[in-house]
Amino acid sequence: MSAQAARHDLARGAQTSAQTLAGRGVLSARRVACGFAIITALAAGHVLSAQPLIGSKAWVRAKLGPFEAVSDDGRNPAIQALSQFEQFRYALGAAMGQSELRLDPPLRIIVFRDAKEMAAQGCDGIHMGRDHLMACAVAGGQLPAPMVRELTHRLLETNFTGIPPATEQALETFFSTVASNAVHVTWGAPPPVAERTRDWALIHRLITQPETSGRAHIYLHNLATGMDANGAIRSMGEDVAKFNADVDRYFAAGVFQTVQAPNRPLNPDRDFVTAILTADEGQLARADLMGPGAEASYIALLKAGKHTAEANEGLGFLALRSGDEDKAGEYFAEACKAGSKNVVALTTYGKWEKHYDVAIDVLKEALTFDPKYAPAHWELGDKLDDPTARLAEWKIALGLAPHNVDWWVSYARLNEGQKHWAEAGRAWTAAAQASSDPAKREEYLSARGRIEQQRLDDEAAEKRRDELAKAAEIDRLKAEARKEIASIEARANSQSPKKNDNAPVLDWWDDANAPTLTGTLTRVDCVGKQLRLTVKETGGAVRVLSIADPSGINVKGGEVTFTCGVQKPRAVIVHYKPAADSAGGVFGQVTGIEYK
Repeated sequence: MSAQAARHDLARGAQTSAQTLAGRGVLSARRVACGFAIITALAAGHVLSAQPLIGSKAWVRAKLGPFEAVSDDGRNPAIQALSQFEQFRYALGAAMGQSELRLDPPLRIIVFRDAKEMAAQGCDGIHMGRDHLMACAVAGGQLPAPMVRELTHRLLETNFTGIPPATEQALETFFSTVASNAVHVTWGAPPPVAERTRDWALIHRLITQPETSGRAHIYLHNLATGMDANGAIRSMGEDVAKFNADVDRYFAAGVFQTVQAPNRPLNPDRDFVTAILTADEGQLARADLMGPGAEASYIALLKAGKHTAEANEGLGFLALRSGDEDKAGEYFAEACKAGSKNVVALTTYGKWEKHYDVAIDVLKEALTFDPKYAPAHWELGDKLDDPTARLAEWKIALGLAPHNVDWWVSYARLNEGQKHWAEAGRAWTAAAQASSDPAKREEYLSARGRIEQQRLDDEAAEKRRDELAKAAEIDRLKAEARKEIASIEARANSQSPKKNDNAPVLDWWDDANAPTLTGTLTRVDCVGKQLRLTVKETGGAVRVLSIADPSGINVKGGEVTFTCGVQKPRAVIVHYKPAADSAGGVFGQVTGIEYK
């Protein structure tokens, strides 16, 4: 951008801000005119700094890292309040051996003129607002210990996955007494006696004592990334037994001093991104605290046709807070229509939407705005019917939020239900690591210990099911074979010995030229619809002859009744037609039988 274009944009922005301030009664018409004269000079290049205008009494937003501060008292209070949070983040990062700690969602700080004004909003600690984490501060005041503890917890949870619960609690206790202002940070002030555990004393000694403070970040970073405590001690070059003995003596002595902490040099003119907000934007930011007057502010914005999506989002959250899910759904739907890009609101809408197809579309839309928002992945998985797809989304969510114990438990149980034993075991282990409750940790580890037996039991049950299925199949095939044999026998026994009753009746012996075979009938085999007779000749030779259709042969001295299998020896004379090809073992086709 050219210098001329930059001056033009700055002048236009400053003119808008001056008019806004005049509309709010902050500037008189004369001062607006004066302000516009300054703008004109600015545009002409005669005034080189916009700082006096931005620093005037107006709604101002200042940003740095994962924090932003909003003040209706000008730029300086916003920067001063924001600096406290940033100095704390820097000090915590220095102690943990990791700079630029992330915070997700980011934190918006509403800056009040005094404690009384802040108390009127009922703002306490850090809580989720419409689209940001929300906190309140007074520019010149010290951050309260509960808020600092909560901020410590959220920063550790967002940036580290392997901190043991006892160590994490000790870190939260230690940092809850950190004091910071725009320039300096001190740490080490002892908490109430009941909170001074040995783990806290270890952290205090590591960070505040000259002989260990320079190496504290090595121990804490290694511990936070999964190394065991003894390994972390050795990584500092310390003997484990001596180090633990020194900690015991330090804890017993009970002398805990406050020392200077690392601080980040901040330049108010260079390090902060500041912008002047309109009165509507300022009121929206304050309404997002969800405190007294928030509903009225959102409704006023809707009536004015301003920030429609944001106002509907806020009203949706307030409706949920009051238990009116249907009304909340209506507000969130209107926010979507207005073009909401707020991943928090869209995820909440998707979670509570009763029509799963609508909910799935909304959650997928939310993930286009922030693919790393863990709750959106979790809620999307919860809406999917396919267990494989659900597990895939849940796994992504847990990769982004590994401290969520309830999610790990649900993930473990679903894997158990799907017989994914190895993954279920890993999930139970992760749940135990993420839990700060000793009883729950033991419960989850016990569940992990049962996985192997569950796997063996399931394999044994599966083997039994396979064996029973095979046995049932064999029984079925046998029953079908018996039924088929019985059917063949019934047909053979029930049909007329003559193939066609209307055909001329011929004696079986009328074919004087047909060959005969004299011997003993020893066996009848039922092969499909055919019969095969085994006849042992008088000379000892064994012949196999076939009957294609029992009703088509002539019988003398008995009936055409055959039972499959071995026969009681009976003398017979068999009339037959020689087989054209005896390679199949069949000697001929029976045309008649004479029983002796």
